[in-house]
Amino acid sequence: MPEIKVHIWFEKEGGVFFGKGRYELLKMIDKVGNLKLAAKELHMSYRAAWGKIKKTEEILGKPLIEKSSNKEGYHLTPLGKFCIEEFESVYRDVNDYCSERSAKMIAKIKNFDI
Repeated sequence: MPEIKVHIWFEKEGGVFFGKGRYELLKMIDKVGNLKLAAKELHMSYRAAWGKIKKTEEILGKPLIEKSSNKEGYHLTPLGKFCIEEFESVYRDVNDYCSERSAKMIAKIKNFDI
């Protein structure tokens, strides 16, 4: 049975400011407590990871991560955690709808009579 795939991202003024990549980056920062290690785990340069976080923070006007007590550590702000939770919820809702709707489409195609 064919399976539908969905990719969701948010843009502002032609630029992506939140999507799966930033979601995964925030999740990894939350897991490892370090931006450099999170970037490495995701096969991304530190500079690229930092740039993505900063662009989103600039657009939102609020921080997603903040320095932890140790020198290189970071942790998510309440907004960073909220963005993870909301992205998961939106993705789940959209994916559920698309799966249901595509199943109906496939059923109609199978029953289509020329």
